[in-house]
Amino acid sequence: MDRFDWLELDSTPGFAAPNSRTHAAPIEPVTMPKDAPSFYRAARGMRESGHFKAATDFYRRAVGFDDHHYDAWVELVDTLVRARRVEEADATSLEAHESHKQVRVLYASRALVLAHLGRLNEAMQFSDVSVDADQSWYARCVRGEVLLRMDVGFRGDALDLFEQATRLAQNAWEPAFLAGWVLLDAKQYALAAGYLAEAAHQHPRASLTWLCLGDCFRELKFYEQALFYYQRVTELEPSSAIAIQRQKECGPLMFGLMRAFSRDSLQKRWRREFDKLFGRE
Repeated sequence: MDRFDWLELDSTPGFAAPNSRTHAAPIEPVTMPKDAPSFYRAARGMRESGHFKAATDFYRRAVGFDDHHYDAWVELVDTLVRARRVEEADATSLEAHESHKQVRVLYASRALVLAHLGRLNEAMQFSDVSVDADQSWYARCVRGEVLLRMDVGFRGDALDLFEQATRLAQNAWEPAFLAGWVLLDAKQYALAAGYLAEAAHQHPRASLTWLCLGDCFRELKFYEQALFYYQRVTELEPSSAIAIQRQKECGPLMFGLMRAFSRDSLQKRWRREFDKLFGRE
C-alpha cells in the first residue's frame, strides 16, 4: 500500500484511523524515573506528545546517568533542534561529539545542528562520516535534511535517503515522522503529509504527528482537514494550547467555504497540489 493511501480526505475515519496498538499512549510517568533507561523512555514519551521541554530534561538525566547512552544523546540534540533551541543544541552536540568521536551517529547529530546554523559545507562533511559504511537510519534522514537545506532541488535525492531510512529502521514510525517533519519544514507540504500519514498509522498515540499533519493541510488551505487532524491532537492531549489555537484559526476559514467541497473535489484539489511538486500541471 502507498503511504498516501493513509491520508483522509474527508472528516470520517479512513485508512489513517488510529487502529494500531503497537505503541502505548505517551504519558508522563506516575513515578519519577530512576535510571538511564527509565529516563530515556520517559523522554521519548514526552517528545512524541510534543512536550519538548520535559523531553529534553529527561534526556539530559538519561545521559547524566549513562554518558554512553548514544540514542539519548542523539534524540536530545534532535529535540533541541526541533524546538528551535539551536544554540543549546550546538553546545550539546559538541559535548557529545568531543566525548565520543568514534560514534558515527553523533556525527549525524553534529551535521543536523550545523545545517540549522547555516554552515552547510561543514554539515555535509559530518554527514559524510555518519553515512559512510554505517547502517543508521537516522544518519540518512539527517543527510536528506542537509540536502534540502542546501537546495530544495535536491528533493529527489532526499526522498531516496528517506526511503533508505525507512527500510533500515526497526521502528517504521520514527523515520516516517522525521521525514515528514523535515519536508514540512522545507515547505514540501504534500510530500510531508504522505510521510506523516504513514507515521500516524504506525503510531496513532503520538499526538505530535497529528499536529504536523494538521499543519500540512493548513498550509495547503485544506482547512476542514486541518481541523480534523487538530481535533485528533486534543483527543489525545486535551490541554494542547497549540492544537486549540490552530482549531480556532481554522474554524472561521472552513465554514461557508470548505463545506462546498465534496470528497471527490477534495481528492482533485489534493492531486493538483501533489502534481505541482513535479511540474505536472
